[in-house]
Amino acid sequence: MPGSSHEESQLSPLPLFFYLVIVLLLAGCAGEKSLVVLLPEDGKATGEVTVVNSHGSQVLNKPWQSVEIPGGDAQPTVPAAMDEKAVHGVFAEVLTAMPAPAVHYILYFKQNSTILTPNSQLLLPEVLKAVNKRNPAQLSVVGHTDTMGTAEYNYQLGLCRAKTVTSLLKSLGAAPAIIETSSHGKADLLIKTGDQTAEKRNRRVEITIR
Repeated sequence: MPGSSHEESQLSPLPLFFYLVIVLLLAGCAGEKSLVVLLPEDGKATGEVTVVNSHGSQVLNKPWQSVEIPGGDAQPTVPAAMDEKAVHGVFAEVLTAMPAPAVHYILYFKQNSTILTPNSQLLLPEVLKAVNKRNPAQLSVVGHTDTMGTAEYNYQLGLCRAKTVTSLLKSLGAAPAIIETSSHGKADLLIKTGDQTAEKRNRRVEITIR
């Protein structure tokens, strides 16, 4: 890792936003003490970071936890909670340059159809606002089904659901720069069930806005 010849960090799988913040902090503190902070996503940590140098290691697994890596012959400090305002104060320039975290929505469908449930229809204006707020936005729309029917039928149904949501958002004025529309059919269940099981929470489209 650039600028960190006396230490290294081992990072568990995390969203890209986490990785970039951590790497930039280490790279910017060569020859001095480094500070690593685990940022939250939707208010919680979605993984963990193990910070290692030749004198020891520490694990960060809670939002806003921080570890200092002193220069010279010293091990990383014990993890401590860092105030959110303090993090934004110390790393304002870095955080401002980072892309905003992805936003996720789930819309549900009536059985064996491409018709949204009433509650999911009401979410469309909120999704539209989130898409246009990014300007430009990258939009991923993935269709899913329950396990009723064949794999091929459900793949096509999931794809139709994803295309339906994309068309609805465009008709409302969404203008993302990139749209990726795909289907997982019944292969990626939100609620695990046996085959040929009707489960309303699996009849869905998952939207990710970056």
